[in-house]
Amino acid sequence: MSFLTHLLSGRTSINIGKASLLTGPLFGNNIRQTLTFFKLSRISDSLQRRVVLGVPLSCHLTPSQRRTIGAWLLGCAGMVYGAVALGGVTRLTESGLSMVNWDLFRTMKPPWGKEQWEIEFERYKQFPEYKFKSSNEEMTLAEFKFIWAMEYIHRMWGRALGIVFLVPCACFWAKGRFSSAMKKRMLIAGTLICFQGLIGWWMVKSGLDPNNNSNKEIPRVSEYRLATHLTLAFVLYTVFLWTGLSHIFTPYNVCFY
Repeated sequence: MSFLTHLLSGRTSINIGKASLLTGPLFGNNIRQTLTFFKLSRISDSLQRRVVLGVPLSCHLTPSQRRTIGAWLLGCAGMVYGAVALGGVTRLTESGLSMVNWDLFRTMKPPWGKEQWEIEFERYKQFPEYKFKSSNEEMTLAEFKFIWAMEYIHRMWGRALGIVFLVPCACFWAKGRFSSAMKKRMLIAGTLICFQGLIGWWMVKSGLDPNNNSNKEIPRVSEYRLATHLTLAFVLYTVFLWTGLSHIFTPYNVCFY
């Protein structure tokens, strides 16, 4: 029904979704009804556009392109979940302080041969955790290799996540698959991944320094830094999961049904 018809009929029907709100005579004693009609019409149109389209992340993509990007983002979410699980295993096996160096590239290569393992073990012996674990029984090289491997897998998983995110992200960005809103969200995700590496080392460093431990006898990482590390992982997981599902599933008009 056109606006002119509304005027001629003397009554105004304001449609929002499937709901209908009837007002009094348009040309009555109260001209505020006219202004209300225009205002509600604009609000209704705005809400319907926002709900139907959602955040403008994938409106310009074909269904196939949306599914591809959605599957990639859900894969990234799965890798974040795996990183949290590996972090839990590292925590339970008390392996987090076994790698006393932090270098983005040099520590990617594990020790090779007995001589290199001995050098790495001697480096570990300089820190409080070795003294604590060897207070009752001397730690062996085999035991050190195990806890070192646990922490190594955790760190390499984080690096793999960075690659799995960065390479496809750069490709999709170059091909124009990202809207302005999507670019901002991907920048946030990339920043969180970078921060996770830095915060992870910041956390480990608190356990290597005995002055940072509330209990001087038992070396432990700062619980506050650990909580920060875990919380950011949850935030990153949520960003990937929500954005991935937003691409996989078709948005529906749920406005005022």
